[in-house]
This record gives sequence, structure tokens and C-alpha cells, in this order.
Amino acid sequence: MSLSTIVQETSINIDSSSSIQTDKAIPVYIRLVFLRIGEIDTLNEKYQAHASIESRWIISLNELLSFISIDDQNRLLNGKSIVLENYSEFHWHPQISIENSLGDLKEQIKYSAKRNLYDNQIYICEHRIIKGLFWEKLELQHFPSDIQDLSISITSTLYHDKVLFYTDPYNLSGVNREAFVDQQEWFLYEHVDSEQRFIKDFLFLTDNNNNDDDEQDIKYQLNKEEPKRSVLTVTCHAARRSEYFYWNGYFLILLITSISFCTFGMPMQVAINRLQVSCTLLLTSVTFRWTVNRSLPTISYLTSLDKYAILCICNLVLHAFWHGIISLLAWKRTLDYRVTGDMSLAYLDHGAFYFLISIFIVLHIIIIIWFFSVPYKYRKQMQRKDDKYRALVLEMANNRNHQSLKQYNNGFIHTETEKL
Repeated sequence: MSLSTIVQETSINIDSSSSIQTDKAIPVYIRLVFLRIGEIDTLNEKYQAHASIESRWIISLNELLSFISIDDQNRLLNGKSIVLENYSEFHWHPQISIENSLGDLKEQIKYSAKRNLYDNQIYICEHRIIKGLFWEKLELQHFPSDIQDLSISITSTLYHDKVLFYTDPYNLSGVNREAFVDQQEWFLYEHVDSEQRFIKDFLFLTDNNNNDDDEQDIKYQLNKEEPKRSVLTVTCHAARRSEYFYWNGYFLILLITSISFCTFGMPMQVAINRLQVSCTLLLTSVTFRWTVNRSLPTISYLTSLDKYAILCICNLVLHAFWHGIISLLAWKRTLDYRVTGDMSLAYLDHGAFYFLISIFIVLHIIIIIWFFSVPYKYRKQMQRKDDKYRALVLEMANNRNHQSLKQYNNGFIHTETEKL
């Protein structure tokens, strides 16, 4: 995806929002950088993060020049950034809040202004540094080969007719992979995604609304419209390093289940021992499954590891059923449970062994094919997105250098012309 494509998509998104956007709505362009991602708590569905949020919106040059010094005016006109002290106390700002934060966030906020090299517009930029805990709904269907989305949802206390959030087309969001704490357990991808959506106002209803909010509520009630707020969700992706669970989960369950086939080597005279071994392995497998599930939250669906464990438990149950059936047949057809190799019961027992082990092998082949066609295919898609993201970052850096060089050359020519 090229830079021109991103700018075009952003303009399309603004046009497509015209049905809910009024003339008063101010577009605010968001860039979010995950400076540091801490521990990912799978059990409690939350993670720690330290992030930087840059919010930009256009302001007229005359309005800005009215309250900045002459030195700052010269710096601004020369394309340099200027710091705006106490800007939020006297001027409009988007009143940003974080939708999925847990507890109180540590925030540092400052404002600046700069002329954009691409569209030659003056932008106010709110620099917000946040640190704290964030809630995230973890999708564990593919556990332990899952990829989790770690997102921060940016919204405002203003309605969508006052402010609309969009992805910054000129400054890409990103993530600092070097400061990732859980690198032993997770692999953090390089690219980030963003999604614009709207939420209904009932999430923000309080008894302390100011007069402006009351007027807005009355307006929406008269128009029979539901007040909404603009939300922009920026998401990075982390893939679980699943080798630990393969060896300590899948492999151990496979060994426990494989031992059950050894019971077919016991003679019919000790059929009761077959049942004892099968039931012991069954209880061991159930206990092991509950031990593994302690590290996961209580969810209403089965993970891939759960499905594999249940299939292996069903295999053990089939073994126990068969040993009970063959023991009953041997008791009815023989005097002392003695079954020789040329009897029909022996051939029947051998047939059951080959049938059960064939099903066991076919199921594992299907599971291996599923792993490569679903979870690992998704991981390859994430890697391809990383490649596109790196190419886009390089393209934007080259364009920025080209614009800076062009601006420098124009300024140099203008200076030499004045000297002449």
C-alpha cells in the first residue's frame, strides 16, 4: 500500500462519514505509538502498555498568529514546530479519553503547532503520553497457536457532530518491539491496524452533564437520533510462542493416550487389568486437562488444545468400552477366560485394535493439516503485513526527505533572490 493510497482512503472515509458529519464536526487525525508493552495477562484479559498519542487538527493561520509571539510566527512559517503553553485552557481541543483503560492512567499532555509539508496546512498537535492497564477481549479458539490483538480505543467526550477521529495519513502508527517485556512468551509483530467506529451515548450518561450536553441531548431527542461518539481503535498483534504447550500439552496428552493401545497386549485372562489401566489413564488425562486450563480464563468455547484433549479422552473411553465388551464375550463363550490365538474372539480383538489405531492416526493427520491451513496460515498473513508495513515506512521516509529537500531549496532560492 503506497502513501497516496493511504491519503486517498482517508479522504474517502471522511466523505463516507458525511451522512453523520455536520459542518461543525472537526476531523482529528490520530497517530498512536506503543512505546512499551508490558505483561500480557491471559487469565484476566488485560495488558500493560506505555503509549504516545498524537492528535492533529487543522487551524487557520490567522487564528494561531493572534496568540503566539513573533519569533514563534517566524519559526512556524519556516516549517518548524512551536510549543503552545496552556493551550487547552483557552482553546478548543478534542477532549480525548481512552475507552478500554482499566483504573487511572498516568498522562502527560502538551501542545504544539507545525505546518505540514504535504498539504501546507497549519496543524495543532496534542502530544499525550499514557501509561497503565488496558482491557482486551482475548480470542483463544486457536490456543496455544493464537494471535492476540492488543488495542487502545481513543474516543472523546464530545459527540460525533463536534469531532471525528481518523487515522493520520502522513504519520504512521507503530510499536516499539525492542521494549516488549513478554518476549519469552509472545512474538510481537511490527505492523499496526486501525479501525474507525461509533458508539452509542449511553456508555457516557452521567448526572453531571453540562449545559452544552443537555442542549445536545434535547436536539437528538427532537430529531429522534441516537447520539454517538467517534472511536478510533489502534491495534498491534502478538503471537503466542507455543513450543512450551506443544511439548508440555499436546505431546504429553499424546503419550498418555498412546499407552492405552498397550492394553491390547494383555491376555484375555486378565481382562480386568485392561479395564483398570484404561480407567487410570482416563482419570490421568482428565486431571492433566484441568491443570492446563488453570492458565486460561473461563470461556464459553473450546480451544484447540481442549478439543485435542477431549478427542484423546474419547479414545480412552472407547478402549474401556471395548475391553468391557470383549471381557463379557469371553466370559460367556469360555470357561475360564482362556482365549487362544485361533479363536474368533482373538481375531475380533485384533480387528478392534487395528480399527482404533487407524482412527487415532487419521485424526492426527487431520489435526496437523488444520494447524498448517488455519493458525499458521494466519501467522504468514501477519508476516506479509509486516513486509508491507516496512515498505510503507520506507516510502514515507523517502517522501518526507524529498519534501524537506524541496522546502530547503525553495528557501535557499528565495534568500538568494532577495540578496540580488
